[in-house]
Amino acid sequence: MARLFLIDQHPAVRQGLALLLQGKHTICGEAGSRGEAVEQLGTSGADLVLLDLVLGPENGFELIASARRLGINVLVYSLCEDAESISGAFAVGAGGYVTKCEPADALLAAVTDLLAGKRHISPRAAQSLANRTLAACKNNQI
Repeated sequence: MARLFLIDQHPAVRQGLALLLQGKHTICGEAGSRGEAVEQLGTSGADLVLLDLVLGPENGFELIASARRLGINVLVYSLCEDAESISGAFAVGAGGYVTKCEPADALLAAVTDLLAGKRHISPRAAQSLANRTLAACKNNQI
């Protein structure tokens, strides 16, 4: 079983993710803020971090880079569906992106892909990026 570390500012979300993933994976730690995550990630033994980009007044972009420096892959699981957040997450090292508006199966598929060494982008996130690209083409910006 893979070791997953959960980072989300909402305790109920972390608890729900733990329930969804239990039996399939081990939850090796969780944090509700960037500070808590930084304290624990290095010693967590995590194979994969599930991370929300919104952590109260903080954002998770620096945590993505920190986790990658530790050799831990990152799956963003966030309400942020704008193309800038999605492309920004990939730019700093995220291996996958799933929006919280998608069914649990989308999250489980992403976890499986990242643990298998693949990248993953959920349908809603992909659509957001496609819409930005199409708008840029329409405006002759590409």
